[in-house]
This record gives sequence, structure tokens and C-alpha cells, in this order.
Amino acid sequence: MSRKGSLSGLVRLRSVRERDSRTGLATALAEERAAAAHAADLEEMLASLPMPRILDLAAFRSHQHTVEMIREALEDARRAVEIARHVSDAARDRWVADRTRLKAVESLVERRAARARAERDRREVRELDEVASDLWRRTLVAVGGGA
Repeated sequence: MSRKGSLSGLVRLRSVRERDSRTGLATALAEERAAAAHAADLEEMLASLPMPRILDLAAFRSHQHTVEMIREALEDARRAVEIARHVSDAARDRWVADRTRLKAVESLVERRAARARAERDRREVRELDEVASDLWRRTLVAVGGGA
């Protein structure tokens, strides 16, 4: 009984870990999507930045400064996307490992339950055989004793 209890505890533990790592993966993927969307927004902003209407030196400098700031933000955003991708890859690896461990423990529990059922079935067949042989002997004695 303690073996069954320890296995059910292990199944619960692995199940909780798998669920937590799945939640972590979902969070990491959401963060990756958000970082990619931010980078795409900055790329769009850079591509659609209008030229100044009045082309004097101050307007040109201001435009170049804006372009440079957007480029720096875009570089940071691309780095954030790459980091988020690494985090989501690590989260996916963790989830796959936890899911594999859970399936292994569940498989072990199922195999042990199948073995226990088979043993119960063998015991039942043995008991039924004993009952049948006792009945056969009684019938034999009753038939032989009555003649």
C-alpha cells in the first residue's frame, strides 16, 4: 500500500510540475509574441517615418535624431526578441522533459495496476478451481456412497 501511495504522490508531483512548466511555456511564448510585435511596430515606424516638410538643417537634424532613436530602440527590441526566443525554447524543453517524466510515471502505475489485476485474476481462478474440485469430490463421494 505504501508503494501505491508513493506512486500516486509521485504522479501528483509530476503532474503539478508538468502543469507549471506548461504555464511557463505559455507565458514565455506570449512574451516572445509581444516582443516580436513591438519590434515589428518599430520597423513599421521606421519605414513610415515621413520626411520633414521644411528641409532646413534643424529639421534634418531632428529627423536624423528621430531615425537614430528608433533604430536604437529597434536594435534593443530585436535583442529582446532573441532573448525571448531563447527563454521560450528553454521553457519548451523543460515542458517536454516534465511531460515525458509524467508519462513515464503514469505508465509505471498502469503496468503495476495491470500486474495486480492479473494476479487477482489468477487467485480467483485458483479459488474457483479449488471450489470446483471440492464439488467434484463431493459429487463423486455422494454418487459412490449412494450405490
